[in-house]
Amino acid sequence: MDSMHSTSATQHSRSRDPAPAASTSEMLVATDLTDRSERALGRALQLYDELEAKHLSLLHVVAEGLPPDLAKQQLAGAEAFLRTRMAKEPARRGSQAVSEIIVCTGDPFSTILTQSIDRSADLIIIGAPGKHRYADIFMGTTAERVIRFSDKPVLMVKQAPGEPYRRILVAFDGSEGAIRGLQMALAIAPGAEFRVVHAWWPPHVSLGESDAARDLINEDNRRLKSLIEEAATKAIPAGGTRSAVVTIDMVENNPYLVMKNELAWPDLLVMGTHSKGRLASTVTIGHLARHLLAESPCDVLTSRP
Repeated sequence: MDSMHSTSATQHSRSRDPAPAASTSEMLVATDLTDRSERALGRALQLYDELEAKHLSLLHVVAEGLPPDLAKQQLAGAEAFLRTRMAKEPARRGSQAVSEIIVCTGDPFSTILTQSIDRSADLIIIGAPGKHRYADIFMGTTAERVIRFSDKPVLMVKQAPGEPYRRILVAFDGSEGAIRGLQMALAIAPGAEFRVVHAWWPPHVSLGESDAARDLINEDNRRLKSLIEEAATKAIPAGGTRSAVVTIDMVENNPYLVMKNELAWPDLLVMGTHSKGRLASTVTIGHLARHLLAESPCDVLTSRP
């Protein structure tokens, strides 16, 4: 990667008390019983073990509007399927891995959000919506709507879970969502290698304004680097230690091309979904995030402001 600035350092505590780390004690995984959702459940169970989470709720939503007898049949069938599925888990987890199985009727998108609020979920885990390569096709899916409206970080699982996350790429734009996403990633993968990338378009200025523009860019980059370091420090619990290595790259190039060219490296992509303030956060997903959500071959962790 061609970068203007790159640093690498192991996280360490500072003299001041760090803010509380991102919590992963309460997790909600939504399933539509497909193989894509099975990957999400597998990753959720892995995180449950690794992080020693307190609760993991498993949710399946049956569509509204079915004839009563059919709805009753599907509700009973889905619950029986999920209980049988969980009974096959290793004894270390077993039926205790999932604190609660929730099967209900409703709109999948709104029910996922409602259940996450009711259970104070720290993290929502969902499967990818089919094989959508293009952003305009991804828009409007249940996954996209959950990502767009959830006030909690959302982990969209695309790959079958294997090892814990080891290589994490963070698209960083300085937004609250990007900071929250980075902190959650540090919480779920404390021993991973992190590459935090901030990319921006070269400024279009006259020759006489170039020096002043460069000074502003350099100042902004220093501010963003400080935000990244602070976010990493805040992810460390009081008195705790972390082994994650965080590399920061500041790249002057097309942000989409920079991130797209890096997608073969990570097993988890992390990003905020909005960078235009809170008003936009309930209306649309940012242009870059929308494309990367659809095109990333690896799992994606997102957070809105």
